[in-house]
Order: sequence, then structure tokens, then C-alpha cells
Amino acid sequence: MNLIVDIGNSCGKYAIFSEGYLLERGNDPFGWRTRLDAYPKRGPVTRALLACTGEPPAGLREELQATFAFFREASTSLPLPISLDYETPATLGIDRVAACVAGVALYPGRDLLIVDAGTALTFNFVSAEGLFLGGNISPGAGMRCWALHEFTARLPLVGNICGPPAGAIAKNTRDAIYGGVTHGVYLEIWAYASDFRREHPAGELLLTGGDSRWLAPALSNHFNINENLVMIGLNKILEYQITNEK
Repeated sequence: MNLIVDIGNSCGKYAIFSEGYLLERGNDPFGWRTRLDAYPKRGPVTRALLACTGEPPAGLREELQATFAFFREASTSLPLPISLDYETPATLGIDRVAACVAGVALYPGRDLLIVDAGTALTFNFVSAEGLFLGGNISPGAGMRCWALHEFTARLPLVGNICGPPAGAIAKNTRDAIYGGVTHGVYLEIWAYASDFRREHPAGELLLTGGDSRWLAPALSNHFNINENLVMIGLNKILEYQITNEK
């Protein structure tokens, strides 16, 4: 059984997998401590992968190394299940790579556009041959709200974005920010999706990340939505290390 600990830009979380199946996920990067013996019939959790986009909590890396017989820290320097056509792989976020690994595993032989709507909004393109082609990075919804507040004199900080994208005409400032941010994120994703569909009519559109929850009502008819795509990909990367070291 495998433990995945993912330290993102704004939060940390863990997931436990058995034979490729996600058994549970938690939002505390240390929450696995009390869960290691929760699945006696499936066997012990003996392998762990740490993935860091943000800075890990003090002592986490050392504790994982001491606890698990097989421990790796995810990076683009590890052997990967997909190939990278990227000029600066050392600066490529492992979360982007993991989402693409999961996409290729779930939709093999298909051209992919994978949108990760989290702290940042990333657009990742993968060829039908499993080659990561690159993509773009944009501010996520929360970052846009924060920037409007931080870099202006009077605009309020609007948080708790959890509903569907708002329309284009608002009657007060708070709703104007909410509508501008949510509508802007939605239209940005839709523009990429439309361009991708024209070039790859048989390709697949995937959406993941925390903001996929409020985007789902507007995009579920066009995107395959899986909030756990990064975790699934990280588990695939861990399994790939195990296989390659036998």
C-alpha cells in the first residue's frame, strides 16, 4: 500500500492507495499518522512519496524517511511514466506532471488538455504518444481576488468562491469582483478548450484542482472532472519507481 503526501502552494494533503485504488484522502499532511493501521486486510502501508510544490512542514520529510521502507521525493529528475518536451524541467511543477501522468493512464492514446484549477490555473497539453508538450500558467481565482484587494486602495477582499461562475453584470462592488473573477476563469478555460477541440476533435478535456468544484456545473458537459487527478498521478509515479528499481 502507498502513501502520497502532497504539499501544494496553499495547503498540504495525503492519500492512501492500494493496488491503484484511492482508499482515502485527508487535508492534513500529517493525518496519515493515525491511519497506517486502518486497512489490515489490505496489508501495511510501506511505501511513501512526498511531492512539494510549496515548502513542506518542518520534520515531515525526515519523518517519512524514517517511517517507510521505501520513500521517494517526487521530482522531474526521477524516471517518469511520460516523456517531457520542456526546456526547463527543473522548474516544472511536479503537480503539473502528475496530473498529466494520471491523464495518460486514464485516457491512453489520446491528445489531452488537462486544466488544474487551484492556487494557480494551469493548462497542460499531452500528445497521444504520451509526450508532455508544455502549457501555460495563470493566476487562480483566489489569487485574482487577493490581487484586486492587495494592489488597489479600496477594493474589498472577496473570498469563499464556491458557487458557479457569475454573470457579466453586477450591481455592487463585491459582486462585481466575484463575477469578474469567476466569469474570467470560466471564459479563460473555455477559450483553451475551444481551441483544443478545433485542433484535436478526438482529444480529451480534463479538469482537476480545488476550484473544479464550483466550475463543474458550467463545464461538466465538456470536461472529464476528477479532483484527485494529481494524487492519482503521484501514485503512478511512485509505482513507476518501485517497478524500475526491482
